[in-house]
Amino acid sequence: MDRYGPDPDALNTYGFSTERLTIEVPDTGDVDQLYRLIGGDDRRAICSTLGWDGPDDRSDVEQWIQQCRTEPYEQWGFHWVARDRTGDLTGTAGKALGAIGTRPLGVPGRADVGYWLGRQYWRRGLMSEALAGLIELGSAELAYAKLEAVVFANNEAGRRLAEHVGFELEGVIRRAFRKYGDWVDQALYGLVL
Repeated sequence: MDRYGPDPDALNTYGFSTERLTIEVPDTGDVDQLYRLIGGDDRRAICSTLGWDGPDDRSDVEQWIQQCRTEPYEQWGFHWVARDRTGDLTGTAGKALGAIGTRPLGVPGRADVGYWLGRQYWRRGLMSEALAGLIELGSAELAYAKLEAVVFANNEAGRRLAEHVGFELEGVIRRAFRKYGDWVDQALYGLVL
């Protein structure tokens, strides 16, 4: 292969489906639902495992969606909303459940993955499904050579998820991140495609 990773100047025009999910670029119609999921009562529970503390208001979600739609890969990465494909999960086909994305790591073909789901959708295998689909897209169409996931070391569910879809532990970085005023170790996982 002559090229590794997406064209640095490319906009995200990709999407994919799994058995229960449609993964596609978010649009402005997703603002309220995404904000309710990650900016509402469950914000701290969801964001406690993320390197981001969540949106302060709807405008943060609006800005994120705008960047997903207009920023090139090299500057922003590719990000998607995970939707209920059939309506079996939420009663409404197309309803947003969370988000997943990749960001370049400074070397063509190497990227990290990040993801979150609304709390009511946890423990259903949905993110395993979404991440497996993203790995397939990353290998087949985005020309990734390696994907990485950085998981807080105390996030057992997150670590199990990474391992379940084929990521391997490459090391633990002690006191790597400050979250809610405390130092957190990070486990680095890698998947060679």
